Amino acid sequence: MSKTRRALKNTAIQAASQLITWTLSWILLVILPRKLGDANFGKLFFALSYGMIFSQLINLGVNTFLVREVAVLHPAADLPEEENQRRRGKLRELLGNVFALKVALALVVFVIQSALIFILPYDDVTRVAVLIIGLGSCLGAITQTLGGVFQGLENMLGPNIALIAEKTLVTAGCWLLLVLGFDLNAVCWAHTAAQVAAFAIQFGWLQKLERFAFAWDKVLIRRIFLGGLPFLIWVIFGEIYVRIDVLMLSLMTTDAVVGWYGAATRLYGTLLFIPNILMTSVFPAMMRLGSGGQDEGAFSRASERLMNLLLFAAVPVAAGTIAVAEPFVKLLYGAGPFEHSAQNLQILGGSILLVCIDVVLGTALIARGKEKPWAGMAIAAAFFNPLLNLWTIPYTQQHFGNGGIGAAWATLLTEVLMMFGALWLMPKGVFSRRNLVCGVKALALGAAMVLLLRWWGTQNLFLLIGAGGAFYVPLALLIGVVPREDLAHIFHAVFKHRGGAA
Repeated sequence: MSKTRRALKNTAIQAASQLITWTLSWILLVILPRKLGDANFGKLFFALSYGMIFSQLINLGVNTFLVREVAVLHPAADLPEEENQRRRGKLRELLGNVFALKVALALVVFVIQSALIFILPYDDVTRVAVLIIGLGSCLGAITQTLGGVFQGLENMLGPNIALIAEKTLVTAGCWLLLVLGFDLNAVCWAHTAAQVAAFAIQFGWLQKLERFAFAWDKVLIRRIFLGGLPFLIWVIFGEIYVRIDVLMLSLMTTDAVVGWYGAATRLYGTLLFIPNILMTSVFPAMMRLGSGGQDEGAFSRASERLMNLLLFAAVPVAAGTIAVAEPFVKLLYGAGPFEHSAQNLQILGGSILLVCIDVVLGTALIARGKEKPWAGMAIAAAFFNPLLNLWTIPYTQQHFGNGGIGAAWATLLTEVLMMFGALWLMPKGVFSRRNLVCGVKALALGAAMVLLLRWWGTQNLFLLIGAGGAFYVPLALLIGVVPREDLAHIFHAVFKHRGGAA
């Protein structure tokens, strides 16, 4: 099977899983704010964000490093059996040491984050929520590492089944508990129980594929740590600029404002399914193509095609979010305090496109061995974003009564910084003028779509979405937002017989 066909197969698995989990996420996004109210939802969102920040210390940057190592060590059908046995032995040794390290780190991190929350100026309800969610977030960090192994193996069925189980349990559990009259703590326990289930499924699945035992080889542990260090810098500082706004909002505004921003941010997160699907599917292949000795022309063509495809798909999602944010939020939460979330979501809509572009650019840089300078951009963003929030949050809180507007603008401007930084670091020849042409075409169509939907003036969300799609897709295909040769390549990979080279 060709690289393209394999990537498309994994993309199909990811897409099917995303459709199910996306639906469940939307249900949860409607239930929680409505049932908890803006203040309690703000406490929950803070606890989740706090836990996510500390869970990145468990990551240690190893997840991205592990994807690359597993992709290289994975046995291949065209290799001698002796070589495959050697690879399998080294792979199992690597996994045993990685997961022993992760369990030890999870225990240490949970103690640190639990102690710190009692030092910070939060109420007891928030502290208890943080403790419960902290258990799940630490276990979730280990589950993410399991997902990285599956990604390197290019076998995404197990992680997606685990993700579906997790989303089903947390959605059904939260709904049932809230209907029965339970409080915020019960909702937190539902989140943690779902993390336990996801971990159990993935760990059991991986043991069937590559059975390994926990080990502690100091030399190998050191190599794992040093190998993940460039990615650790990126992950930690990247997480700071992604999550720090929630912590700053919680200290500078009210629980209700955090709740409004949390609702918008969770909606925004579910709309980032496009880069999540594509990058999970193609990251291992990009790592192999970008490694030393590979065909640079093939890597450049793959990067160009991926960028064009992402622009084609991401622009209408971003433009549509900007255009329909108000009726969208009103449909989900009705008239009331959560209407403030619409302003935040409109600004974050622009970030959707920027995140998509930054993900592709970052993947290309890592594949080309530029993870260290790319990590430097994460450090720059981690300083830029909080400094911007120090001004934008108080300003928008004072003038609009919604500090989340300032946090959303800081997020968007930080993604702009990351995009220009990635373009500056990019080796010559990876992307071409064709990508710029495709981007200009897509942006022009996206802007026209926003103007059209705003001019129409209807508040019917389904009519707006239908009209936007009917306007964008045919015109995008007509003017070649995705070049015809790229479409032909994908078509050929999908329908070519397995025996042929796609």
